[in-house]
Amino acid sequence: MTARFSRGMLRSFVVALIGFGALVGSPVRADDFTTAFETANKLYVDGRFADAAAAYEAMIQTGNVSEAILFNHGNALFREGKIGQAICAYREAQLLAPRDPDVRANLQFARTRARGGAPYHGDHWKAWLQKLSVNEWTGAAGVFVSAFFILLAVAQWRAGLGAVLRGYIVAVGAVALLLCAGLGIELSTDFYAQTAIVTTGEADVRLGPFEEAPSLYKVRDGLELEVLDRKDNWLQVADSAQRVGWVRKDQVITFKPAAAANSQGSSGRNG
Repeated sequence: MTARFSRGMLRSFVVALIGFGALVGSPVRADDFTTAFETANKLYVDGRFADAAAAYEAMIQTGNVSEAILFNHGNALFREGKIGQAICAYREAQLLAPRDPDVRANLQFARTRARGGAPYHGDHWKAWLQKLSVNEWTGAAGVFVSAFFILLAVAQWRAGLGAVLRGYIVAVGAVALLLCAGLGIELSTDFYAQTAIVTTGEADVRLGPFEEAPSLYKVRDGLELEVLDRKDNWLQVADSAQRVGWVRKDQVITFKPAAAANSQGSSGRNG
């Protein structure tokens, strides 16, 4: 685990130095931002994980967010023992870099830790869908849908080409349909779904949205619950076994991929 975190830090640091000049408008701000990144990395290397996490958080609050900052922020939070917050940071990093092996590995490791060492097994079809970002799914679907209609137009325009293009039209149409289906599934099941990530050592999921309600089951730091509804200071949630109950808002972070993606600004992928 230590070696993997170290490699991720070095990888993020080197690429971030190259990318931050284009990320920030003025040379002075770019220098300041690079210095802040170096300082946060130094705090991490020195074992001052709480200070490093605070330094990365301060950078995130400026709105200039990158995969490198989110990834390193997750590392610092994990080392600080804040598993739930680390998982949230890794998931935000994954939105920017869905195929990054270090992000995937550290997210998997944190999720396994949250389960007391039991391996985390997500749905294989979801993992396959998440190999592309929503923007990539949208772009690919757009290209093939456009190509499909262009081929149809050409076949109509030049009647003699209809028979020649028929096979291409069917193939491109089939790919476009699959890509649109994949985009739709990704949007409905993951991108617009909201998750409650537990951030306390242990939380009670109760029968109703009030403290006096009986506890149905307990959840530990880092477990991810599907948000079904909300009422006052409570969230109605379901776990992986589809047990439904209510948890206090102050015991979780609510993570919605669409909102997280929209808050990341125009920063490029660094790391």
